Amino acid sequence: MIGRANLHRLLAASTAALLVGVALAAPASAAPKPTNAKVNPGPISVSALAVADFPGVTLDGKAKSATATMDDFSVTDSRGNGFGWNVTVQATQFAEWDAASATYVSGGKTLALNSLKLPTPAVAADGTTSPPPSVMTGPHQIDTSGAVKIASAAVDTGMGKYNFSLAQPLELTVPANAYAKTYRSTVTLSVVSGP
Repeated sequence: MIGRANLHRLLAASTAALLVGVALAAPASAAPKPTNAKVNPGPISVSALAVADFPGVTLDGKAKSATATMDDFSVTDSRGNGFGWNVTVQATQFAEWDAASATYVSGGKTLALNSLKLPTPAVAADGTTSPPPSVMTGPHQIDTSGAVKIASAAVDTGMGKYNFSLAQPLELTVPANAYAKTYRSTVTLSVVSGP
């Protein structure tokens, strides 16, 4: 039988052992330390443009049309500023081209302005969750006196990479009274800052 004094000593020892066990189980932690992550800006760019040649047309007294493909292209906005951007397309007037000398014919024939149409492009995000740009409804006459806006990303949209594709080809109208020559146009695709 344990005496009352021994019982008190046993309880005191058990309580002390329990308190030591609790003290040892408490985690130790260092002072919190912040960490930084710097995100640096990149460029805004548009991929290279590829446009096929139009097939030859044979005059027969009526207006003719011909089509040519324009490859898909992409716009990448890695500036990280949310300023927005817009895509423009411009084609020069079709002018007489001398393939032998690889030059335009001075004072040569031309096709009328507004002869070349670009259909409405489709756009798809490529690895980004930023809201997509808006696409302007076409077809767009691109051989005009100025660049034609075909897509626009508003402020805080269009950040990351977007792929553009054409479900239909470019369409060229050749009038009935065109001269039988070879003509050339240069198509320029640009991306500029601002919606």
